[in-house]
Amino acid sequence: MPQYKGTVSGNNTAKNVNYFLDATLNWQDPATNKSNITLHHYAQSTSSIVGAYNLNGNAVSQLKVNGSNVINRTQNIDFRNCKLVDLGTWTDEVEHNSEGKLTLSLSGLFDMKGSSSSVTGGSVNATWTLPTIARKSSVSATNATIGSTSTITINKQSSSFTHTLTYQFGSLSGTIATKTSTSSVNFTVPTSFYAQIPNSKSGTCTITCTTFSGDTNVGSTTTTFTASCNEAACKPSVSATVVDTNSNTTTLTGDSSKLVRYKSTARVAISAIAKNSASITSRSIEGSSVSNYLDIPNVSKNSFSVSATDSRGYSTTITKTATMINYVQLTCNASFKRANQTSSVVNLTYSGNYFNGSFGATSNTLTMSWKYREKGSSTWISGGALNPTKSGNMYSGSIQCGTNFDYEKSYEFQIDFADKIDSLNTGAITLS
Repeated sequence: MPQYKGTVSGNNTAKNVNYFLDATLNWQDPATNKSNITLHHYAQSTSSIVGAYNLNGNAVSQLKVNGSNVINRTQNIDFRNCKLVDLGTWTDEVEHNSEGKLTLSLSGLFDMKGSSSSVTGGSVNATWTLPTIARKSSVSATNATIGSTSTITINKQSSSFTHTLTYQFGSLSGTIATKTSTSSVNFTVPTSFYAQIPNSKSGTCTITCTTFSGDTNVGSTTTTFTASCNEAACKPSVSATVVDTNSNTTTLTGDSSKLVRYKSTARVAISAIAKNSASITSRSIEGSSVSNYLDIPNVSKNSFSVSATDSRGYSTTITKTATMINYVQLTCNASFKRANQTSSVVNLTYSGNYFNGSFGATSNTLTMSWKYREKGSSTWISGGALNPTKSGNMYSGSIQCGTNFDYEKSYEFQIDFADKIDSLNTGAITLS
């Protein structure tokens, strides 16, 4: 405990008397922020003339601390033989300011009433600055990701102090360290913090540092730090499936997980799981908001963007790719022309695209035929099958349709063509 004992200096105005104050610091208490002090009020003759006096009940002594009387009395004074005369003693507790500092203003008065001019009263004025009392320590903490470490730094006001650290986060609380003597403590942020912020990416954690001097609680200070979610650990997990719901194409492929380009209806379904106490707030497929799935008819691609967003705002996007049969859509371009303007001979040339491959369970085929009718008639006359030449996914051919098409009449021609998926025709082509 801090100690002090000595004379408080000041202006002594007494004549032939050494008049002074003596101060003692007995103890200091960090818990109450108080000092216990003793003040002695003394006088002593400095001359044999003064020493001859014995003042009976005629001397007044007064002592003030910060302007308030602590001693005020009349007493007998015996200065003979240069005795040291105790004019009064005061012991009490004084409270320091919030920073643990205290300066006292002291003033003493000694009045030698009725004495000769060779002995006069006097006064003394002084200030006394007491040792500063160490106060509660301050504390700071670094921001941290949940699951990682926040460093808590304690600014110790005394090397002998110990500190208890506790935390508060939402409804969670706990003890980090009990009466630790270190000035730096690592706090691993518990993963249980996630449940306190299911709709936010971060939250504020309050650290309380309680300072102890021995077993005495000096006081507490607080600080805060931001506890943030680990995005990698929190982003939702997303998976997807793709199946063909068109029975016509699945019959050809024999496998609903395969798509036939332009013909299948792809059902893209999403599965999303939120993590660390969050919830899934939205799902989307190909940019469209969905509940569980999206049907895409006549699908033209086999890669699909699938995403989910959770209640914290974290999103995960994946690309789901399915096997696709690169079907070539069936087309036909046809030309029916007379050999010359007055000829009864009609020639046909034709070409087009088709899928020359296998769907999986079934190989594709191409069948073609032509027919005609005299314009105005509702009855078609079959001209027969066509046998095109195939090259890759292309076909072509030419034939003479006949020699009896009277050039003075108008006719309509049509080609019917089909594969395993489509059955189409060119529509009526007029030959005049």
